[in-house]
Amino acid sequence: MAMTLGILFTMIGGSFEGSAAIGGVTVGVPLGAILGFLLGGWLVLRFWRPATS
Repeated sequence: MAMTLGILFTMIGGSFEGSAAIGGVTVGVPLGAILGFLLGGWLVLRFWRPATS
């Protein structure tokens, strides 16, 4: 998907190196947010224990 977006942005914006980076960012930022949220939730549910009295 990142390669496809990089090629697409290169076709739209011309052949400069930043167009491939833009394609990577448009995939990496949302994917990283989703994976980070899921990993954080898993860690909280796995290691958080309510206080026993």
